[in-house]
Amino acid sequence: MDSVKTRIEEIQKDMDASYNELRSMALRLAGAACLDENSEIALIAPSLRNSFISAREHFNMLKSRKIQQDELRTRLSEGEKSLSRLQKEKSSTARKLRELEVLIGAVAFAQADSPSCDTEVKEALSSYTDYSRALSDEAAKKGPIGLAARVRLSVYRKKQGSVFRECFNVLRENKLLSRLTGEKAKEYLDSYATLSESASILAEDVEKRRHSLSASQLEVSAGEGIEKDYEHAENEMRESGTSYGLYLFDNGFKWINQDTGEEYLNIVEKMLTLSSHIENCRSEIERQKEYSAIADFLSMIEFNNRKIADLKEEIRVINDQISRIEDDNRSIRHKIANVKERMK
Repeated sequence: MDSVKTRIEEIQKDMDASYNELRSMALRLAGAACLDENSEIALIAPSLRNSFISAREHFNMLKSRKIQQDELRTRLSEGEKSLSRLQKEKSSTARKLRELEVLIGAVAFAQADSPSCDTEVKEALSSYTDYSRALSDEAAKKGPIGLAARVRLSVYRKKQGSVFRECFNVLRENKLLSRLTGEKAKEYLDSYATLSESASILAEDVEKRRHSLSASQLEVSAGEGIEKDYEHAENEMRESGTSYGLYLFDNGFKWINQDTGEEYLNIVEKMLTLSSHIENCRSEIERQKEYSAIADFLSMIEFNNRKIADLKEEIRVINDQISRIEDDNRSIRHKIANVKERMK
């Protein structure tokens, strides 16, 4: 029974595949027929022909729009990746600028505390250097005052990076960075100028990219739903084309003649083969169903035979019981006869 069911499923799968291929060939036949304007085939089922042509034109129009939409999405995705890279580069450049600000501020702080420092630089950073010097002097003292000063000095040194950045900002606001001297100061300032220019360019690029992406996102949003329209149009095109092709196939006797082109003949020949195979599959499925029915009937007969055998066994047991009871009755009658004989 299971083997028959499996066989039917295999045949059904084969038949479905052949049916789908038959429909594909019908669509090909419809497409080929629509290329001929003057042949006899163009006169067969004009309403089906026009319906297919209209559906195909609508599908091709949506296909072009979908391709454009897909290309736009691709560009949008690439643009988003590019923006992400630019933003990372911008963040990296900003971090390097902050590091240079600390280094330049440290150089300025060291120079401001030396006698040879530019007067304006020294004056601009005096509050920082005076505080550091006073804190160091107090930390050198003994006793509670010195201990408290050392604690403050430890905290101050931990925050010295932010202090150096403040020094840099003070000099930049007062346009005194160029007054710093020494190779290190020049090296850091040159690097800072180059990085600042790069940061400015990156900031412009990021804004341009964001603006461009916003426009692209609006275009993509405007085209939302094209996939559903495209899928619906494709189904309509396939259904109308398949209906037209199958009609041409069923009415081949109306247009196939000695002048029919090779392409048509090959398609129709293939469809005939598929159609014949589908019918054979249907017949085989019906035969398998008959085999299944026979197998079911045989199973019923086998079941009934088992019931008959069981009933016969029950009858045999009952007959044995009846025989024993009858033997008992004969024995009892014999005893009665003996008793009557003694009573005479």
